[in-house]
Amino acid sequence: MIYPLKYASPLILCLLFSFLNALAVSAEIRENMNNYQLSLHFDLNKNLLTGTSWITLQPGPAFSLSVASLAVTGTLLREQNGSEKKLIVINNRIGVQASDSPRELYISYTKKVTNNFDNIISQEGIALVSYWHPIPDVPMRFSLTATLPENFLAVSETDHFPLQRDNNTVTATFSQPVYSLHFTAGPYIHEKREVREGLFVHSLFFAEEQHLAGDYLQAAVAFINRYEKEIGPYPYNHYVIAANRLPTGFGIPGYTLIGQMVLRLPFIKDISLGHEILHSWFGNKVDVDYTEGNWCEGLTTYLADNSYRAEKGKGRQARKEAITNYLSYINQDSVIPLNTFTSASHNHSAKAIRAVGYTRGALLFHELKEKIGEQSFKEAIRQFYMDHSGKEASWTDLRKSFEASSERDLDTFFQERLISSEIPSLKIEKIGVNSPENKPVLSFTLIQQTKKPFSLLVPVQIKTIAGITTHKQFIKDAETRVSIKLDNYPLEIIIDPEYSFLRTLSQPELPAVWARFMGAGKKLVILASEKERGTFDSLLQSLAAENLTVKMSDKVSNQELSENSILFLGTDQPPALSLFGKVDHSKKGFTLDVRTNPLNPEHVAVLLSSSDKVETDMIANRLGHYGKYSFLHFLHGRNLEKKTNSTQSGIHFILDVLPKGSSTSALSSFEQIIDELDQSRVIYVGETHTSFTDHRLQLRIIEALYERDPSLVIGMEMFPAGRQPALDQYVSGKTDMDERTFLKESGYLKVWSYDYRFFRDILNFAKANTIPVRGLNLDKEIVANVFRSGNTDSLEETALLSLPADRNLDMEGYRKRLSTMHDIHMKGSHGSGSVGGFIQAQGLWDESMAENIANYMKEHPTRRMVVLAGSQHTRKDSGIPPRVKRRIDIRQSSVLNIASSGDQSNLAEVADYFFISNPVNLPESAKIGIVLASVAEEDRTSLKISQISPHGKAGDAGLHEGDILREINGFLIEGMSDLRIAMIDAKEGETITITILRGAGSTETEMKFTVELSLPPSMKKP
Repeated sequence: MIYPLKYASPLILCLLFSFLNALAVSAEIRENMNNYQLSLHFDLNKNLLTGTSWITLQPGPAFSLSVASLAVTGTLLREQNGSEKKLIVINNRIGVQASDSPRELYISYTKKVTNNFDNIISQEGIALVSYWHPIPDVPMRFSLTATLPENFLAVSETDHFPLQRDNNTVTATFSQPVYSLHFTAGPYIHEKREVREGLFVHSLFFAEEQHLAGDYLQAAVAFINRYEKEIGPYPYNHYVIAANRLPTGFGIPGYTLIGQMVLRLPFIKDISLGHEILHSWFGNKVDVDYTEGNWCEGLTTYLADNSYRAEKGKGRQARKEAITNYLSYINQDSVIPLNTFTSASHNHSAKAIRAVGYTRGALLFHELKEKIGEQSFKEAIRQFYMDHSGKEASWTDLRKSFEASSERDLDTFFQERLISSEIPSLKIEKIGVNSPENKPVLSFTLIQQTKKPFSLLVPVQIKTIAGITTHKQFIKDAETRVSIKLDNYPLEIIIDPEYSFLRTLSQPELPAVWARFMGAGKKLVILASEKERGTFDSLLQSLAAENLTVKMSDKVSNQELSENSILFLGTDQPPALSLFGKVDHSKKGFTLDVRTNPLNPEHVAVLLSSSDKVETDMIANRLGHYGKYSFLHFLHGRNLEKKTNSTQSGIHFILDVLPKGSSTSALSSFEQIIDELDQSRVIYVGETHTSFTDHRLQLRIIEALYERDPSLVIGMEMFPAGRQPALDQYVSGKTDMDERTFLKESGYLKVWSYDYRFFRDILNFAKANTIPVRGLNLDKEIVANVFRSGNTDSLEETALLSLPADRNLDMEGYRKRLSTMHDIHMKGSHGSGSVGGFIQAQGLWDESMAENIANYMKEHPTRRMVVLAGSQHTRKDSGIPPRVKRRIDIRQSSVLNIASSGDQSNLAEVADYFFISNPVNLPESAKIGIVLASVAEEDRTSLKISQISPHGKAGDAGLHEGDILREINGFLIEGMSDLRIAMIDAKEGETITITILRGAGSTETEMKFTVELSLPPSMKKP
């Protein structure tokens, strides 16, 4: 059976070659083998083949021939006694009954070739590779004669090359029994190169590619020499590299047929040619016994493609790409066990099958080599070839060869990897370090997350202060407890950093590549508008087989962005801007940019831009061959840039981080740093919200900068932009608004909730010096809504319009950092929002503050702003500063107090300057000694005393449970924020007057009590 390549367009290039198995029978050819002679005549102007099949049949069982796609013009079966009869074509087959006598069978036929992706008959050349002659279902010895134009040279399966020629008739004879022939002819230029005495490689190239012939012949000589040393003598009398007008790549006994466009690709002669030459040994001379599946493609891919890259120091990269490719295309619907793989073409639907047969097969052989050692592996390959040359061989035969060379029982190894549809999936739990004998012992549990565990040799790297050591741990159970003695305390554990076997990848290991979109189960293509469709029409047609949904950008919900792998056709469309902001693609050419979907790391999002329809058309049908890349840029169809995003190698577990330091002589004074900050227009001072030390530092920086430049403005995360009128009234001093009124009007305690005293001195300084204060934040309810719902779809239109359209959720490390924060948030039972909703909410928060800062600075070009916000928002790598930078190009600086900032391992990524501030504590606020609950009634909202604390003095003063709190020192109390305002300066030992309502209905009585404030024991300093 032949496995031809299928292509959607002549523009598509075959980057990987398809091996066309000749299905040879045993080298011990039976004497009664049938002989099949073909006679061919061509009408090149009419694209027509006229053929005659003459088959000399020996006594034997019944068989049939396929005549699919042929126009049969006559049949004749001649018996030994001279009698003749016609055979009838039924369901495109001609059946021949069993006979004890020799016979002769004649079939005449024609075949017209038009718009065919496998065959061509024209003045430019002939290539016949698929269903061009009657194909028997038993192997036969073939020969052919063909009448050709005078300037045509030809090649086929043949014992001798060049083909024998008599005037315009060429003859080929092939002694190896096969099921079918291939035939190629054209106006070729012939060159040859000697491999060794009696063996030559030949090229049949068209004039357009003749300049490539020398390099191809040289590469072919090197490959044959290589594999003769590694495996055994080359099994045929010649090797021919023939060019094809069609964009194909076929491996055939004795020759390969390569499309003209493919020939021009520089890596074909360095990689793919070697792959096809290697098939001369495995696949042609050693045939595949398909009853156990096809081992040949995996072995050839490993010994050729993977080995070439490993020799260049890129073995790990090649294996990681292979695993990524496998995971991209394999899912529950497409997975098959390796032992069920037989063959696959290069079309889209076969990518999953190829991922199993080629990729999984190749990785099996790498894992096997790691298991038994390189020497045993090489010996097994050589012996396997010697034992099965000219025969069929199965996975079992391969296993026995490896068992013999390694003297190991490998039955379990092969059975697990051939039969199971799963692949290994590992994780680590229960990590601990102890020192039972004064030396550290690292212990952890390796867990296999598959239904049935594999037997695995797992490389474990341990990083210590002395360096990295590698330990190989054999596991076969669902859980394995591992203990490793070390000389130094471990800093990091890395599982399988070299990708020694096929396994699932952890999220930090998995790159966002084009293959992940092509292989995704749920794909959504988003067009900016209908008028853009023409630009991308050819791409949409080429992706038609990928089962995708196409929508206009204004019809896409925010929730859909998190549920699909996305392809944005055009980057300046609202859904794309809401995830990635404005992207910097070249305005000329075609650019494909693959990112991890920031709302769901299981999916990818592809940003695609094209300057015009012509640029798209030139690359659309070729994109399928660039699956391993994250970024591609083409101009006039030529690739100018390609890269795969770097990701973590191996599964990492950080146990400890070595601290960073600096010479104390390098420290700068406060004044020196302020002088440098004075050069920036926006200065961010990060904070831990409950650190009074941080807020004191913020005040000192504001004071110092104001002294140098009074045109200062303070931007505060603590106030939403919607409360700006209250800020303006209070700070300007133009009204008699007091602090309590300001706190109520600004909604501070409802929006922010942290003790106002943290910021009082800053607001008082601003008020005293009429320094403008800008509220930067987003309305809290919008953020909460997005977090709860997971998307922006439920927001009112007015709220949606108030949001910044340009939002980048894809900054490096942003999702990882916020995912960690989300996990902490959820563990603290602070909500039920999804991680995608949390990231969108935080992104809106950061982008809104950035937009408010940028807008203000554009409107006030002489102003300098000090921004007070949480230290995660002030990060210079992924917080507010880079988002401001997208909007306005001004100098910015970020400042941090490292005394309260927690993890300082990435200080240089987070801040430009740091201070080490002496700790300052905010005095504790005294308490009344009551627990309150909010009560909503028809005409009022009240606070009811639900409990009297035994540590306070409210009970002694006469307050009871059930009393309704009305006033404190004459200040009306309607909710918790009013209570906090009234108690903002409460001190221990101070007395206050509390007005309460006691009773209900007509018996309700207003009463006043004097209560001495106190501190609970837990709040008192020791």
